[in-house]
Amino acid sequence: MGKLITSRRLRWVTAGLAVVLTASAGTIVWQLSQRSETLLLADTDRDGLISEADRSGRAQWSTERGAIVVPNLDDDGGNCGTFTDEEGQRRGDDALAACGDAFDQQVNGDADLLDLAPLRIEPIADVGTDAWATVTVDEASIDSARLFIRSTEGEYSPLAPGEHISADRLRGGVDLALEATDIARDSEVWNGFIDVSLQVHDGQTVTMDRVRVRVAPLLLSHDLNPIDRMMIADNATTPEDAERHDYDPTTADPVYPGEDAFRDELSQGLAEAGLDGPTYYPTGGDRWMRDQFITGMAAMPGPDGTVHTMTVLLRSAVVDPEGSTEEFPLRDAGRPVYSMLRGPDVAAVQTYSPDRVGDDDYNMLWGSFNSTGNFIVAPPYATDDGSWPVGRVLYGSDGGDAAPDPAFVTLLEAQRDQDPLPIDTSWLGVGHIDEFLSFIPADNDRGWAAVVADPDLGEELLAKLVAAGRGDHPLMSGIAEGDLTVEEAMKSTDLTNGNRIAAAGIEAAIRVLTDELDLGKDELVRIPALFTDLVIDGYPRQDIVANLLPAIVNGVETGTGVYLAVRPHGPLDDTGNDVFAHAAETAFAAVGGRIAWVEAFEYGHDSGTVGGEIHCLTNTIREHVGEPWWRA
Repeated sequence: MGKLITSRRLRWVTAGLAVVLTASAGTIVWQLSQRSETLLLADTDRDGLISEADRSGRAQWSTERGAIVVPNLDDDGGNCGTFTDEEGQRRGDDALAACGDAFDQQVNGDADLLDLAPLRIEPIADVGTDAWATVTVDEASIDSARLFIRSTEGEYSPLAPGEHISADRLRGGVDLALEATDIARDSEVWNGFIDVSLQVHDGQTVTMDRVRVRVAPLLLSHDLNPIDRMMIADNATTPEDAERHDYDPTTADPVYPGEDAFRDELSQGLAEAGLDGPTYYPTGGDRWMRDQFITGMAAMPGPDGTVHTMTVLLRSAVVDPEGSTEEFPLRDAGRPVYSMLRGPDVAAVQTYSPDRVGDDDYNMLWGSFNSTGNFIVAPPYATDDGSWPVGRVLYGSDGGDAAPDPAFVTLLEAQRDQDPLPIDTSWLGVGHIDEFLSFIPADNDRGWAAVVADPDLGEELLAKLVAAGRGDHPLMSGIAEGDLTVEEAMKSTDLTNGNRIAAAGIEAAIRVLTDELDLGKDELVRIPALFTDLVIDGYPRQDIVANLLPAIVNGVETGTGVYLAVRPHGPLDDTGNDVFAHAAETAFAAVGGRIAWVEAFEYGHDSGTVGGEIHCLTNTIREHVGEPWWRA
């Protein structure tokens, strides 16, 4: 038998219970004493302070108790403003991501200290002269957490694993700070919980204590929160231009046809919503701003009962389908999350599967499902099966090739609180869930409603026009877009096939929403739409569709009861009113909503192979209102 060291005592202290282990003669004898002792404290009661109230439940984490820390991926230190190397070459995507407060092993002033979780070793007055202590994090958290120790002069420095804390320091008590250097990305690798352990070595006795801290989840924003910052593309400046030269993201000249009209009416709609903040232009390279990143936040208790919030931008996992490389794998238009937006209390994150880099054929066919326009968030709700008090992520996926990068979805699942729900969008040419579904506040018990595109309702409007003798009038109004009439549209096989495919896909999605979100019929706002069969030469995907008229559902709820929607340019009734616009206004008014119309036919809908509307052309950073996630 192996020989064990004799007479050395280990005392494990947790929640008032001391466990004494005595090793002798090859055996370990467990002895329990009811000695109440606390050595290591964290903000377990989540009031932003370390106090007597934090003594119980320190080693566990529950919805009611347990310390929290935000992932320190912002740039309080201002160290991430260089985007080229010494030779003038652009830094690669992973190099940009590997910059920020979490990477410099120092506390960057008081603002950075707020991003760290306070810990404290209580004064131990009776330790021996030769006593010493260590503080460590659990093995699973080693690559995702860092400890700092506060000197007697008040400065913080890294506390290395195994570094000794002297008896003199222990007698006076020691302030520590815990930094989370990442978010949870894969629960099977690391679940986002950090166990911090203290060992005090005093003669032949080792006393141990432990606290558990959870890294705050990245919570994607839902559209009931008011817009804080509206963002659209600066099409005159590429991401590379902005990285190499001074750039002002608050001004930008319009470039493309229709961009002026889009900007003007977008500004008017924001003003109507009571939002008068300036529009932000985080460079271009791609007008589809929503597809480059999605916004969210991470939060922890702050001083004096406040909530300390960090905005987090999650870059899309779209691998460039034309010449992606190991150094520059992702779509260039997503780089402004680092070069333009990251800063104090604004973090940026990316994840993707490296094996997709360089597979241009795959990325050309299926890469669109990685766009962040394919992710939306249902507002908070509860059913008999559970509750989602911070909302629930919905995304387009058929579970096969028509699906986002698994690494991206795994990251969202690892946050634990928004339980991502897939909905089949493989019937759409672009494949994005925002092409037929959005959410608005509503005057009902739930407080919100789902807005869904309804091709059957669109066909009904056309039939009514034909019955009223207006079948020979143009299908589209207010634009010079062909000479297709209402009656011709109804007879078009492209339209009838497109509406049939879309109706089946949307009704299948509604069944999922009904089952998972417990949505009733009165909580669905059905908006008329028309879809056309999409046939592209040489494209292997079949039975896919696109919106024929500009999609009202692809809009942006401001969070103040005003919905920014594209002008649909639908057919006119005998009073000169757009029947699609009128039907949408009536449907919104029925639940207490209002629409502000935004011109985007030329700039959005008629751009590219399929086009897009207001949700596709914009991005938002939103205020975070209501109870913090740990109290929601």
